[in-house]
Amino acid sequence: MENGMNETDRQAGEAFASLLSQMEDRAAAMEELHRQLKQRGLLANVTLHKYMCKRGCQIATAFMAGGMILCAVRDYKYSPGLNEQASVPAARERNTLDGDRHWPGHVYDVAQLEQFSVGANKSGMSMNCRHHRGTVLAETVLRDCAGVTPGKPGAPTRL
Repeated sequence: MENGMNETDRQAGEAFASLLSQMEDRAAAMEELHRQLKQRGLLANVTLHKYMCKRGCQIATAFMAGGMILCAVRDYKYSPGLNEQASVPAARERNTLDGDRHWPGHVYDVAQLEQFSVGANKSGMSMNCRHHRGTVLAETVLRDCAGVTPGKPGAPTRL
């Protein structure tokens, strides 16, 4: 193992490069890579850190692929009132899984997201479940993953 990479991480990086050449959409390739790793039971081998709510819902998983730190945030469903308050009907229809309240999960390139942070305006990821609603900053995820060996994530962060 060199540079903190393990064999699964190296293979995930190669798979991502292959997906990217086929799909030409970086976000879609990251989503597909996460789906494939999870489906094949390999996600645990590249996991760096997990985020859970205080009641134990796993909200997000930070993992390594080809030396990149990616963070997969689960999909979530807002209550009707909060959904009305937080979005407009056109956005809900266009951006949700069910046309209303079921918002999709995303996979983020954490280092790339951190590059968008400027001064006090920090970039982060929404991490939500029935029990928690909040944002975790990209710099926090990078700090949580620093020095962690892929596949040996340690204790999760409770939000």
